[in-house]
Amino acid sequence: MSGAAQASALEGAAATVHRVAALAAGGLPLERAWVLAGSTPEAADDSAGGAVSSVLAVAEASGAPTAATLERLAGLLREQAAQRRGLEAALAGPRATARLVALLPLVGLGFGAALGLDIAAAVLGGGLGTWSMLAGALLLCAAWWWSRRIVAAAARGPSAPGLPLDLVAVALAGGGSAAAARRSAAAALEGAEIDPADWTAVDEALALAERAGVPVRGLLVAEATAARTRARLEAEARAQRAGVRLALPLGVCVLPAFTLLAIVPLVISMLRSSLAPLG
Repeated sequence: MSGAAQASALEGAAATVHRVAALAAGGLPLERAWVLAGSTPEAADDSAGGAVSSVLAVAEASGAPTAATLERLAGLLREQAAQRRGLEAALAGPRATARLVALLPLVGLGFGAALGLDIAAAVLGGGLGTWSMLAGALLLCAAWWWSRRIVAAAARGPSAPGLPLDLVAVALAGGGSAAAARRSAAAALEGAEIDPADWTAVDEALALAERAGVPVRGLLVAEATAARTRARLEAEARAQRAGVRLALPLGVCVLPAFTLLAIVPLVISMLRSSLAPLG
């Protein structure tokens, strides 16, 4: 699924969860609220990447207020969707550059054909023209693969930054102990791909609150917000680096491919055209 599609799915899940939260706050049972919202927890969970089931499991196990918990989740999903759209916007330039440089050799061939040169004869006639075309095609494929790898690496990142911190905060809203809240969140996220730094932040926040003797829930929420901010800034930095790194396949592969695919056949065609009257 593309980044734009993921953002749309998250926005749809956020709207559904918000409706369910509003209905639950009005006193409706949760099952009835899902029916009236026109969805199910499973459908929303598919769009939200597993966050809905995790939050509901922790809220049920801890006895946290369902409506408030779901409203908080809706806000988190909207924030994730905004981050996805921001990353897509930041990657639009590198992706356009990757597509453009791949088309340069074809533009050169089209220019030669527009000048009336017999490019096909130079390419298919064997000898230097044919070997030049094959070598250029290989370099162009390498540039395409390399560029896609650079852009794909820039698009990678945690799918739900700060989620463990939020889940522990949800569990604490039910009135349980910090240790029980930690276990409940870990059980809900078992098997999920979670950034280890988030669990480290959970443990550090719990330890700090215990030493200071202060409530930890607000600290967890603040750390979760900070984790999402860091993830957004890191994604923007990766997108900027990708724009710079795309110069590597351009210089190493595309420019030589342009020479082999466009310049060499053009020169061969021009030489054949100029030497033909002499023959």
